[in-house]
Amino acid sequence: MKESGDHFFSSNEISEMEKKTVDRIIEAIDSGDYDKAKKLTHRMYNEFLSMHDLYRNWVTSLLSEIGKRYGDQDLEVIMNESCKSWWRPIRQKIKQSSNDLKAQIKMFISGLHGHLQDLEISEDSEKVTIKMKPCGSGGRLVQEGKYKGENAFLMLKRPQKITYGRKDFPVYCAHEAAMENVDFEDEGKPFVVVEPAKKIGKDYCSFICYKKDSLVPDKFYERLGYKK
Repeated sequence: MKESGDHFFSSNEISEMEKKTVDRIIEAIDSGDYDKAKKLTHRMYNEFLSMHDLYRNWVTSLLSEIGKRYGDQDLEVIMNESCKSWWRPIRQKIKQSSNDLKAQIKMFISGLHGHLQDLEISEDSEKVTIKMKPCGSGGRLVQEGKYKGENAFLMLKRPQKITYGRKDFPVYCAHEAAMENVDFEDEGKPFVVVEPAKKIGKDYCSFICYKKDSLVPDKFYERLGYKK
């Protein structure tokens, strides 16, 4: 229906814009318009990726400003405390959902799909290893050149706990150590440990879930100042 006068949109256009994209996808499937459903699925992916990257950039900018203004020590404290606000509830939800480690790992992997990147998953007798290809946040920030130029995000120059003892470490990626700290504080052991790529942004970091506590190498405790 075409609207006259000074209106930009028809009533039908407004009605469509008001709907959640997922509802429009379901409507298209129910009506048999599968091409439209596919088109809307790609649209919903791009909508989510745009919002994902907006918050990714915002968080990294905030962490950079904290580090630049107050230094690495305060940054570590704030990183550790802020990660508790979201990782602790996630871990509690995972544990409450099932006592079975296999089910818990599947839930963790489901969460990683929220980064909207391909995953590579491998398993041996000791562990399950997951790689995002590429990392949906930290790795892509490096690939996009966000740590270079006039408005570059912060690189942590000094080897320290939140950089896993490495120098020149992207500030966003330091949240991984903070996540592990939450697990050590709450459970005395890690649920998942991260093996950062040798070249972040070029290679892929590994998320490793060990099947038994006894199989977790000592180095993953020691790098954060804990003893097994």
